[in-house]
Amino acid sequence: MTGVSSSIGRAASVVVALALMTAACSSGPSTCEEVADEFVVIAQELLDDVEAQVGDASIDEILGSDDGLPNIDRFTEEKDRLDAAADDLGCSVTQMEDLVAERAGLLTAETPIGNLIIEFIATGEL
Repeated sequence: MTGVSSSIGRAASVVVALALMTAACSSGPSTCEEVADEFVVIAQELLDDVEAQVGDASIDEILGSDDGLPNIDRFTEEKDRLDAAADDLGCSVTQMEDLVAERAGLLTAETPIGNLIIEFIATGEL
């Protein structure tokens, strides 16, 4: 996607993300599905940050730099929080991987690194 269609796609993603977060309530997720929904929201935030900061740099250039991925620490902290919530709810690792993989299609990216991140999320590697 480019231009206007890209902006519309991202805006739609934000609306979906906000709806999912609102449904999850402020006390945190109450089902395994809500944990997966929140994960997709933080994953999209990571994708947006990475794409905004690295632009069209090649994957080799990004992985070869000393800077690493932008905001990966914040993403990791949020992922750890969601992993703990899933644990508290009794969600199995396999169940969470399946739920996140189902939702990976909601993620959008416009760069090779963004698409690679989505692939890692869809396969449970991130």
